[in-house]
Amino acid sequence: MTVLIDEKTLKVEGGGIGENVEVVGTFVDKWQDAAYRKEAKIFGTVRSWTLQCYEENVAWNNSVAKYLQDKAKEGNKVSFSIDEGSLHTVSSTNVYILGVDVDYPRGSKAASFVRYFTVRLQEAP
Repeated sequence: MTVLIDEKTLKVEGGGIGENVEVVGTFVDKWQDAAYRKEAKIFGTVRSWTLQCYEENVAWNNSVAKYLQDKAKEGNKVSFSIDEGSLHTVSSTNVYILGVDVDYPRGSKAASFVRYFTVRLQEAP
């Protein structure tokens, strides 16, 4: 599996990709044929993703998590893709970074330093 954001490769934990499709629309209450109805006007959908990632023995200045935090601060779109072959593919889609959560469960004194981070993305128009 290959997951890229702006050509940066993310190491995604097993089961670490969540994809959501939210329907966007409005609803109108109506009285029709002597009964209450709720009419929906659907405008489309917005996709979003949550990625659970990690990196091992990477200095903060070279960290993908830091890069994503910096990009989120800028507020610009980034390119996102997932390639799992015939199982699942997201082809170079523009997204906004909605959040980056970083966790250091083992600390800097562990034999192998592992940084875990969760990235939340939303499809951009």
